[in-house]
Amino acid sequence: MTELVLPDLIGPTLPRPRAVPSAEYRFVGPAGPAGLPELFGGHRRLAVHHPAPDRSRPGAAVPAAEIAAALHTEGTRLVLVSHAPYAKFAQYGRHFGWDLPCYSAAGTGFGADFPATRYLEGAGGDDAPGLSLFTLDGPFVLHLGTIAVPYLDFLDLVGVTGDHHRD
Repeated sequence: MTELVLPDLIGPTLPRPRAVPSAEYRFVGPAGPAGLPELFGGHRRLAVHHPAPDRSRPGAAVPAAEIAAALHTEGTRLVLVSHAPYAKFAQYGRHFGWDLPCYSAAGTGFGADFPATRYLEGAGGDDAPGLSLFTLDGPFVLHLGTIAVPYLDFLDLVGVTGDHHRD
């Protein structure tokens, strides 16, 4: 895949990153249990797409592909995380042909803590896709923000996936 190069954009300032108690989150993925730092896979930044696997929707696989293309920058890894059990979520990913790592956060507060999917304001308790962005700062995982995918401006992602900082 060719690296996506985007112009520097002026947009809303992101909130200050907050430290994440990463030891509290245990995921199940293709290689078994994993902690939040392990989801980075050696990259400095992590984008977590929270799809809504409880419901099939037309075009449900499109946002994952678009997000992957927009986040294809040096040092950023995109993974898919759901509150669904791993076996169900992995089957859902295979159905849509996703070529991205899938992890289950079932039984953890991960979705509620960042908030994503059913916990997004205005979702009315229903599943809705979301995107959470994290970075590693030494031994610390920092949460940069979470956004509902229907409101996502893909070009604005450059502010959190690029190597420059907004002040």
